Amino acid sequence: MTSPEPEDLREGFEDEPRRDSRREWRDLEENPIVGWAKAIALGIADTAKDMLEAGREGAREAMDAGWERFDRKTKHRRD
Repeated sequence: MTSPEPEDLREGFEDEPRRDSRREWRDLEENPIVGWAKAIALGIADTAKDMLEAGREGAREAMDAGWERFDRKTKHRRD
């Protein structure tokens, strides 16, 4: 006794609508979720850059203030 041949499960299903929906999802410029995610990511990146620059500026000011205190205490000017 042999087992029956398996039915082709793909018969009766159309692949085209699924492919169209995939193409729509892949069209990232039109996808609102991707637009929001991109805006959030770029906003976070801009904020991080601003924070780093502010930190660097603060560090420069603190270093200059430290050297000024050193100069006042030692009366030796750095060149």
